[in-house]
Amino acid sequence: MKHQVYAAIMAGGAGTRFWPASTATKPKQFLDVLGRGRTLLQETFNRFNTFIPTENIKVVSGDSYAALIKSQLQTNDSGLINEPMMRNTAAAVALTAFEISLEEPDALIIMSPADHLIQKPTVFSGVLQKALDFAASKDALITVSIEPDSPHTGYGYIKKGEAGKDFYKVDQFTEKPDLAAAEEFIASGEFYWNAGIFVWSARSIVKAFFEYAPEIYQPLAKLYRKGKPGLEELNLVYQQLPSISVDYAIMEKASNVYTIAGDFGWSDLGSWKTIFELSNKDQEQNSCTGVKFSAVDSQQNLIRGVDGKLYAFIGMENTALIDTGNVVLVFPLERDQDVKKILEKVRDEHGNQFD
Repeated sequence: MKHQVYAAIMAGGAGTRFWPASTATKPKQFLDVLGRGRTLLQETFNRFNTFIPTENIKVVSGDSYAALIKSQLQTNDSGLINEPMMRNTAAAVALTAFEISLEEPDALIIMSPADHLIQKPTVFSGVLQKALDFAASKDALITVSIEPDSPHTGYGYIKKGEAGKDFYKVDQFTEKPDLAAAEEFIASGEFYWNAGIFVWSARSIVKAFFEYAPEIYQPLAKLYRKGKPGLEELNLVYQQLPSISVDYAIMEKASNVYTIAGDFGWSDLGSWKTIFELSNKDQEQNSCTGVKFSAVDSQQNLIRGVDGKLYAFIGMENTALIDTGNVVLVFPLERDQDVKKILEKVRDEHGNQFD
């Protein structure tokens, strides 16, 4: 049987690590954080569109972002899977499976975040094709993984189990370990980074929710037996679903989980420091895309600002300046993980006016 292939792009995240550029009304996935003239959502859509027809690419996100998505992708309502509220990835995955099953019960589905960087798209599509072929022939839940090159504490880890051609059974998932554990994982050679990209058939993932997450499966199955629900009807059910990741709800429990690793220039673009490392720089290693910048004795700085302003540095090094017009954030690049902390403090002191 020839299976139709769908890509579902998860675009519902808040992107708080990229505040103040990323806000509640326009989070990270809708921004051109790399200065390439395309938002991360547009880059992700275009990447899938090279081997998946436009009509089979869905964007899964909050209903409040629907107009923004349609504007950036020049798509219509048929390209959207609207969540009435954020409920983490398990609910988003289950909703996607039920929605796509209405169109094509035998579909194969790729689920991908909207805000990752893939620098080798041809290699990426080749890895996904192998995963799709595997999912077409076997009741399997496949997670795409990355060969690690450092003991990164910001990524989840996957332990390899029984080996097969191109694939390993997954022995365990570990969420964001501390440095000592990450170093141990790397030294063992038995672990991959978890890229958060999944491949499965609609039937396999719906079955997995039936078996391992009935608290999510049953309300949605009852709703979708009557056909496609309206947003208000879905809202009544959705607000009852637990807010839990698909890793916790399904992948850590299922016995048919496999991984395929790829070297396709992946980054989850998880912080401003990552953006600095991947951005174009001047001869002093300053990244000042799209703004006017002058400096004396200043190296390795990240500047993101407002058109028409001049940014001038003296004796600055390894510093980020993010100016959005109503907020200016300055911090040492090595403290980029504390952006969420300052946002919490701003909310405590000033409310949500700078979100």
